[in-house]
Amino acid sequence: MRRKRQFRLLSLFLVFAIAFACAKTNGTAAEAETKKNTVILYFSATGTTKGAAERIKKNTKGQLIEIKAADPYTDEDIDWTDNNSRVTIEHESAASPAKSKVRPEIRNLNAIKKAVKKADVVYIGYPIWWGEAPHILYSLVEKVSLKGKTVVPFCTSSSSGIGSSAKHLKKSAIISGKTKWLKGRNFYGVPSQKTVDKWIKKSVTDQEL
Repeated sequence: MRRKRQFRLLSLFLVFAIAFACAKTNGTAAEAETKKNTVILYFSATGTTKGAAERIKKNTKGQLIEIKAADPYTDEDIDWTDNNSRVTIEHESAASPAKSKVRPEIRNLNAIKKAVKKADVVYIGYPIWWGEAPHILYSLVEKVSLKGKTVVPFCTSSSSGIGSSAKHLKKSAIISGKTKWLKGRNFYGVPSQKTVDKWIKKSVTDQEL
C-alpha cells in the first residue's frame, strides 16, 4: 500500500515536472519571437497602405518607415485615368515594372538600409498598380539587401489581389539562400486591427514563394 502511494506521488511529481518544462520551453520560444527585430517598410500614395502598415506596427511593435520618393507623387501623378500622368508613363515604359528602366529615387534610402540591416523580419507594403507593385518598390529591393531576412510582403487595392507582384519583387531583390520570403497578402482597403492580428499570427506558418 505504501509503495503504491509512493508510486502515485512520484507519477504526480513527474507530470508536474514535465508540464513545467513544457511551459518554460514555450515561454522561451514566445520570448524569442517577441525579441525579433521587425521593420515595416511601406510606400503609400493615398494613405491606404499606410493604414495597413500602422496596424502591423501595433501588433509587432516594429519600426515603421515610409518609403519616401525623392520626387513625391502628387494626386495628379497617380491619376491612372490620365494618359499623361506620371504613373501611366511609368506603367507604359515597359511590359512590367521588373523590365522597366524607370527607378524612382528613394529619399530616405540610407535610413532604410540601416534599419533593415539590423532587422530579422521585414514587412514590405505597397499599393497595387495595374496588378503589380509600383516601380519605386523595385528601387527598394534592388538597392537594399534582404539577405538572411524573413520578408513579409503586403499590399492594398480596391479590387485586385496580390497576384504575382510579390513573386516579381523577389526575383529582382538582393537575397540569399537564407532569405525566407513569404507569400504575403492583399488587403482591400485599410484592414481592421483584428484582421491584421489574425493574419500576422497565421503568417508564421505561411509558405514561401
